[in-house]
Amino acid sequence: MSDTSILADARATFLSCCGSHTYPGRIDTVAFQPTPARIPEDRHVVEEWDDIQGDSPWLFLAVLDGHGGTDAADYTANHLPKLIRNAVRNKIANTNPEQFDPDSISILLRSEIQKFDNSLGKAVQDLCPRPKKLTESQVQALIDGPNASVISRAYCGTTLTAALIDGDKKHLWVVGLGDSSAVLSRVQQGTFRNGERLIKLHSTETPSEYARIKLDHPSYESNILKDDRILGGLNVTRAIGDFCFKLHSSYSKHLFIKFPSTFSEVSRHGIIRYNHSPPYVTAESEVRHFDLSSLRKDEPILILYTDGVDNIVNGQFLFRQQNPSTHDPAAVIGALLGEFVDHQFLRDVFDHEVELKWNGAGANRAVEVLGNILAGKDAERLKKALNPDLLSVRDEKDLYIDDTTIIFGGSIQRTEYLQERSSSPWLNVTFVIAFGS
Repeated sequence: MSDTSILADARATFLSCCGSHTYPGRIDTVAFQPTPARIPEDRHVVEEWDDIQGDSPWLFLAVLDGHGGTDAADYTANHLPKLIRNAVRNKIANTNPEQFDPDSISILLRSEIQKFDNSLGKAVQDLCPRPKKLTESQVQALIDGPNASVISRAYCGTTLTAALIDGDKKHLWVVGLGDSSAVLSRVQQGTFRNGERLIKLHSTETPSEYARIKLDHPSYESNILKDDRILGGLNVTRAIGDFCFKLHSSYSKHLFIKFPSTFSEVSRHGIIRYNHSPPYVTAESEVRHFDLSSLRKDEPILILYTDGVDNIVNGQFLFRQQNPSTHDPAAVIGALLGEFVDHQFLRDVFDHEVELKWNGAGANRAVEVLGNILAGKDAERLKKALNPDLLSVRDEKDLYIDDTTIIFGGSIQRTEYLQERSSSPWLNVTFVIAFGS
């Protein structure tokens, strides 16, 4: 069999593993997780809000990367957007258009997210005001009872990265909480694109976040950032939920630890042994506002994605374990979104060749991008990435692929918005929306 045929067969297998779809307006999506034993914990939201202002709907996009279980991400995806929508609608209705201040929406977004997170913790405290006095039978009754989800969604956690775009497409607000990404791809000099991260990553790998956590706690706590993870188990520093890192340690010792979760044994050990001065994780989000009119000359494309994309680009858990890529994943993804690409730059990133439109002209571009970052034209790499016998459920073994979904959106210079809404809770999502003039 020729090399061309081997690659074609590998790509056919890859396509069969992808859950892909094209929505009206050329919104391309793909969901990918080749490890059968993994239950995806990421969620997403795509909503148009037609009751905010005028005839043109506002657009709300969000990606959520759950950990410890799916309950926090599920509950947040199902309830937080409605709270933000109501708050924005009320704010706009009570504001003189000539006195509109974009910063007021930024403040509102931060406030609504913080209030939502506070409500998760308060619900647990109201349900169990004295966790130390819980008996084993009472804990089991909670696990089996109607309020189990109240505790589970506070116990596990989720990141949140969101974008809010007004109906006139003049304003963009980007929200960050955790290590999911918001990236702006722009045309540089010539024809190539580049990408810029709009919100810093809230993880222990970000120096300012690492320092903040160290300074927020007593110096004698030597295991706050054990193995560069919070209490030895969590690498995100900001999240919704994760009240095992926020409430008094008695909640972890006598309640949370008894509930089922997908936290590793290292994490569960840490929240019991090293939790002395909570909170260690915060729901204080970062919000930035952008004037879209000043960006149009660069043909900007907005990308939201969870860290599964970063992991593939980095290659540390895949095919570049000995020499992970040092290139910024935001710049790489931004570069891949152009009609022309710098092949030498991308070869240095991936150590494999990429091929534009490998799945056909006019085909799903989200699938195209995913195929290129995963293996490009390297058939052997692609076959390994699709072999469940070689893939690890966690990242301790040789090959590990996080849940990865991409949504590539066409230019929204047209008047139509998404007419279909993707609400499957099983997708780990990246959104790409292009802003036209």
